[in-house]
Amino acid sequence: MTGRLDQDESASPPPQPGLAAVDPDAYVAEAEIPPAGPVGQLVAGAVPVALGLTCLAYAVSLGLGTATEAGPGLWPAIASLLLVAAGLWSLVFERHTQGAEQFSRGAVGIAVGIAGLVVFVLLISRIGFEIPTLLTMVLWLKVLGREGWLTTAVVSVVTTAALYLLFVILIGVPLPRLAF
Repeated sequence: MTGRLDQDESASPPPQPGLAAVDPDAYVAEAEIPPAGPVGQLVAGAVPVALGLTCLAYAVSLGLGTATEAGPGLWPAIASLLLVAAGLWSLVFERHTQGAEQFSRGAVGIAVGIAGLVVFVLLISRIGFEIPTLLTMVLWLKVLGREGWLTTAVVSVVTTAALYLLFVILIGVPLPRLAF
C-alpha cells in the first residue's frame, strides 16, 4: 500500500473497533406488507364513505345552525364531508393503484381509534361533551399512544378544558354539556 488511498479504499471508511461492518446491499426490509389488491382498494375507499355518511347524518341531527351562529353539528358535518370526499376520491381516482396495503396488526390501532370516535359521538348528546372528550383523549394517549399516566391525565384535562374554552366560551357553540 502506498501513502495514498485507492479508489476502493476511499469509498468506505475502515470499521471502528467494536463495531461490525454493515453491508448496505444485504439490508432487507423487516416486514414489507403486500398490496391489498382490488377488493382491498375498494374497501379502503368504501369504508370512509360509509363512515362519513353515517357521521354526517348524526351531525345534521345535532343541528348545523345558521350562517351567523354555528350549531353543534357544523364542524362534525364539515369533517364528515371531507371524509366522504376522500373516500370518493380513492374510489374514483385510485382504484387501479396499489396504494392500499393488506390489513395488518397496525390496522387494529386504527380500528380502536375509530371505535373510540363512534363511542364519543354516541355519548356526547347523552352526557355532554366533557366526559366523552376526556375519555377519548385517555384512549388515544394511553392505549394508542402508550403515554404515561401523568402525561395522559394532564394532556386529557388540558385538552378538554381548551375545547370548552374555545367552543363554548369563545365561539358560543351550544354543545351538549354536563349540568352543574
